[in-house]
Amino acid sequence: MIYCAIIGDIVQSRKIEDRQLIQDRFIGTIDRINQNYNNFIASNFTITLGDEFEGLLFSPSKSYEIIEAVKKQMAPTQLVFGVGIGTMSTQFSKNTSLGSDGPAFHYARKMVNRAKKKKPSICYYSNSPEDELINSLIYFIESCTFEQTKRQKQIIDLYEAGHSQEDIANLVKIKQPSVSEHINNGFYHEIKAAKLSIFSFLKDKYEEYGS
Repeated sequence: MIYCAIIGDIVQSRKIEDRQLIQDRFIGTIDRINQNYNNFIASNFTITLGDEFEGLLFSPSKSYEIIEAVKKQMAPTQLVFGVGIGTMSTQFSKNTSLGSDGPAFHYARKMVNRAKKKKPSICYYSNSPEDELINSLIYFIESCTFEQTKRQKQIIDLYEAGHSQEDIANLVKIKQPSVSEHINNGFYHEIKAAKLSIFSFLKDKYEEYGS
């Protein structure tokens, strides 16, 4: 059976001034991920080294969504992530991923080390030719996001939260055509399409037809 391992690591955690505050937020974030994605989790996400966590999924297609949720809840603290898709060599429990071993985790460890050294901050590996296509799409997403202005980020966040363009215009006190312009210039549609491509590929390859 194919599983999806995720390892996340806080960037330069030793340089963070209020480490207790970040640690408390980290614990809360991981707890919420385990609750919100319980049906997709084979082995609960667990904090392993204080500034690192790992977990195992049944559903590779949920991996990017879960990583985005972690990033959003931990912001502005930055993390890097390694994602490994493969088999497991040992038995594992639902309660914790500690002690689990197999190619999925080996791949994830390899990728988190790669993400620490170069972009993108999220790297996938499954020992298949498509890996670099996924990583290139993530690099594209991160590059587009980096180019967004503060106002574009604000408007896109509101739009993704379900507000209409008219509501957003009233909230930020600009006209609706300007809202549309900020959404378009902030690469919203391009980013959305790239994320959908990642999700669809992972779901089609590993969940609908198997591997």
